[in-house]
Order: sequence, then C-alpha cells, then structure tokens
Amino acid sequence: MKDSTQKPGCIESTLCIIGDQWTALILRDLTVEPRTFSQLEASLKSISPRTLSQRLEHLVGQQIIEKRLYCEHPPRYNYALSNKGNELQDVLDKMAEWGEKYKVDEPVSDS
Repeated sequence: MKDSTQKPGCIESTLCIIGDQWTALILRDLTVEPRTFSQLEASLKSISPRTLSQRLEHLVGQQIIEKRLYCEHPPRYNYALSNKGNELQDVLDKMAEWGEKYKVDEPVSDS
C-alpha cells in the first residue's frame, strides 16, 4: 500500500481541480472525444447550464481542458482534454474501478 502522507497537500491539490461536483463526470465525457456545451449538458442530464459553464471555465483556467472555436458565425466551441487533462486518465480509471466495486444506491444530485 502506498503512503499518501509522503507528499503533503497532493490530494488536496488534485481535489482543488477535480473535486467539485460534476467535474469528474465532465472529464469522463471528454476522455471519449471533444464535446460541445450542448453535448455535455445532454450527457449530464441534471446539471444546470450555469454550473456546467462554471466547471468548464474552471477546467480551462487550470489548463485541464481546451476551448476550441469550431464555427465563427455564430461562435461555437467544443471542449477537449489538454495534455495535462489526459494525464488524469489513470485517476479517473481508478475512481471508476472503485465506484464499480462499491456502488451507491443514490445518484449524485446537483446542489
């Protein structure tokens, strides 16, 4: 077993980036392929547009995802994982494995 106390603050640092509700699910969707705001909103059925916008803005600011213009008139963007974001794949895979092993009966709600 690894000793997580060897590097104080590392888990906190990671949680500052991906610890908000919905963020890991947004990243999960972006590991498949780049997505538009509408595609993400449809995938995350109960997320509010305001919350989705805030989470995307935070992830862009942390350079975890990239916002790419794909249509100028009207401006349309898609979102894709950056190289830094792709490095989170192992973390997300481990979270998925753990979640599969210890499933909960209640889904996450937007609060």
